Amino acid sequence: MTAEALAQTDTRTEAPSQVRLRGKQKMVEITWPDGLESQLSCLVLRKSCACSSCSNARQKGAISLIDADIGIDNLNVHGVSAMQFHFSDGHNRGLYPWSYLRQLCEQVS
Repeated sequence: MTAEALAQTDTRTEAPSQVRLRGKQKMVEITWPDGLESQLSCLVLRKSCACSSCSNARQKGAISLIDADIGIDNLNVHGVSAMQFHFSDGHNRGLYPWSYLRQLCEQVS
């Protein structure tokens, strides 16, 4: 499933009970209310961005060169339904709805 399709999925997913940035490991640890615990690398999160710029680039077949050593400088809860990551390459336009994050976590678990 593409990033765009995942980002447009059910928005009724409960918020994670915990989100922890592990900067040195370049990972985000997410714990969900049902007990699922996952780790997503900063690189996976950056490559999975579903903002309009990233989506358009993927649709056009443009190759996006993302440094494998990318990190996250900051993360914010956006409203009551999404997370926003501020990546070390300056990109911060993508929102990651809870349902999208959950599906990403399930793909790597």
